[in-house]
Amino acid sequence: MSKIVVNPAVKWGDFTPNATEYGRRPPYSNVVLSSLVRTVRARFETVVLAELGAGTGNLLRSFKEEDITGFAIEPNKEMRAVARDLSSCDKRFEWRVGTAEESGLPSASVNWVLLGNAYQFVDPQTMFKEAKRILVAGGFLTIIWNLRHFRRDPLQRSIEQMVNGLVGHLKRTGLSVTEIMESMNTGGNFNEFIYTEASHKQILSSDRFLATWKAGHDVPSQVSAEMWDHIISHTARMIPDQMEIETIWLTRAWTFFLA
Repeated sequence: MSKIVVNPAVKWGDFTPNATEYGRRPPYSNVVLSSLVRTVRARFETVVLAELGAGTGNLLRSFKEEDITGFAIEPNKEMRAVARDLSSCDKRFEWRVGTAEESGLPSASVNWVLLGNAYQFVDPQTMFKEAKRILVAGGFLTIIWNLRHFRRDPLQRSIEQMVNGLVGHLKRTGLSVTEIMESMNTGGNFNEFIYTEASHKQILSSDRFLATWKAGHDVPSQVSAEMWDHIISHTARMIPDQMEIETIWLTRAWTFFLA
């Protein structure tokens, strides 16, 4: 991160304090996911996936296809607990304790590996080796992000500008995704990728909209607890007092082929 704070509001990579709020983030773009599912199905008869760093299951719940099965790998017990509450009737995915670097899955057990909004928290080279190990021959790896579309969403853009005005000089993952992905080196484990993106509207209640900001991680990991509370208070005052708020998000995905 770009700024060192002695006692940040949250520790980088620890979602324990805001797991509940993270579970209220919006789904990923169905247009992107459906396109990727078709790509995998063009090579494999069935889709068996593993999400590494599955969090509260936001990405997995975004899949509409009932016949997709697989595994959700997540190390944080609070995130898994929220996922169980939100996905109590979803039997498609088996939740397991593990990490992107050590999933605990058998070798060649899945044909698709995904990381959703999680690449910045993993050790890349170890993750790429683990993804290659658990993939069958010809399998796919997708690194996918669901981001606020600041350019097309005036409300979210104004909140972001407020945060920058209060603090400034923060490393914002959502704004540096292209830089992160362009500097990626798979260590020869994967071939060239296909890129997919789509914007999508999400109608949120004011309470849920605020929760998506409370679920933030890059800002509270760079500021004090007092400043983070100050930012959230300002955010709450900027949210319209109405039943439904239209927000715009951008799902971006890089899908690699097993070398």
